[in-house]
Amino acid sequence: MPDVLSPRGAAAILEPRLAGFRGDLTVADGAARGGLALRDAEVGLRWLASERGGQLKATETGELLYAFPQGLVPPPRADGLTRALRATGRALASVGRFVVRAWVSVVMVAYALAFVGVAIAMASSREGDGIGDALAGVLDVIVEALYWTFHPFSPVNWGREPAWVWSGRRRKRGLPFYERVNRFVFGPPPVVEDPRERERRVLDEIRRRDGRVGPGDLMRVTGTDREVAERDLLRLVVDYEGDIQVGDDGAIVYVFKALRTTAGRRDAISAPRPAWSERRVAPPLTGNGAGTNLLLGALNGFNVVVSGVAVAGGLTVERIFALIEHTRLVARFGAEMVPPLAAAHGVPLLLGWVPLLFSAGLFLLPARRALRRRQQLAEIAAENGRRALMRLVLADPGGVTELTPAAARRAWLAATEQKDAPAVTAQLEAAVRALGGEIDLDAAGAIVYRFANEAGERRALQALRAAAPLAEALPGAVVFSSADELPERPADDPDAAQGRALIDLARDRSKN
Repeated sequence: MPDVLSPRGAAAILEPRLAGFRGDLTVADGAARGGLALRDAEVGLRWLASERGGQLKATETGELLYAFPQGLVPPPRADGLTRALRATGRALASVGRFVVRAWVSVVMVAYALAFVGVAIAMASSREGDGIGDALAGVLDVIVEALYWTFHPFSPVNWGREPAWVWSGRRRKRGLPFYERVNRFVFGPPPVVEDPRERERRVLDEIRRRDGRVGPGDLMRVTGTDREVAERDLLRLVVDYEGDIQVGDDGAIVYVFKALRTTAGRRDAISAPRPAWSERRVAPPLTGNGAGTNLLLGALNGFNVVVSGVAVAGGLTVERIFALIEHTRLVARFGAEMVPPLAAAHGVPLLLGWVPLLFSAGLFLLPARRALRRRQQLAEIAAENGRRALMRLVLADPGGVTELTPAAARRAWLAATEQKDAPAVTAQLEAAVRALGGEIDLDAAGAIVYRFANEAGERRALQALRAAAPLAEALPGAVVFSSADELPERPADDPDAAQGRALIDLARDRSKN
């Protein structure tokens, strides 16, 4: 007798045999094409349907058809060059973020202090002070400022922002200065959801629904469209020993008897929150307080202006020393006794082009996010509208057969907080189709949104749940316990006597 194949192994046999195929297959068709046992063909077709863009259909006789209208859709895979470019892009982005953290936080402040230091040095030279003493004093101020600002044990570390930089409740306590610079440039870090949290919500919903669910139940807790929910259910059938059944009216339902068993209280399984209970909101532009943004913008703007002046005046490092020396000589001997400076030459890099391009780039990234803000808000509004429509369709336990466009539009506009516009109709109708609905005409010729499949599945599921035996959820009586293997306790030990009595009772019940 041949070994039972895994779902992936059976699919690997079927996939080359279905190359170029488009249409519907029964399990028997799959078995004949792959030379597989019926059980292997069934699990292989389920795997292919979930991973290669398949769908399920039911016939009037209750037969399941595995439909591949577009053929086996391969998973998206980039070619070698594209993957290399993406990897390079990710590496450059990582390097860029490191540069921002290490360079911007220090260099942005250092450049500002350096420019101020040059100005102080030139002012000191006009008074006839020694240029060496002036520069030494400026460098000492810069070093001390950087040390006491960024030293991790500094009592004035900018990880605790001064009170004059923040605005009350919006202060982000505990964030170090470099992190606020990073947020100013790249935006706030995205919220990372536990990758298993979605699976936990789905499994809780299946267990709460007595192991009988349809696409609408998954749509309720995940917020996905119907097509995605159907593929998820096919995957769950493979992963969790589920089964697919066809109701009397042709509705396809998914049964997971193995997931019902619990050693705890059945009514203790909590209902996951529906997807429409969470309203999506746009992330903040920076995530910093207004005072922090103002400080960083002013600091970076100062660097842009001063470095621009350095580029326009050809202020190389040598030129600056020459200017300071010339100013000192003029202050000591008079303008008539000091020859004029030679014309500027050389490319100002250190105090010119490098800080100018770098500081300008730091403004371009938040400006790009601000320009895309309108599109982002529109996308979030459309998602909130889609969830409001989903609530109308799925919140009623009995299911909704049809909706009027007026009722759907009111819910959509209330959720999006937008004014009515022609574009809303197109978005609304696209969302209706994605949720499994159809746009039809009623007897009077008016447009209605019908959800016949969802209503049929609800009726079939209610009947299956009512008939589901309670024994599926019970693990059965305990017939063995590791307590049997523990060292013998004294006969007069009450805990040991009680444990032995419980084990004997469980054995007697199992025999009966």
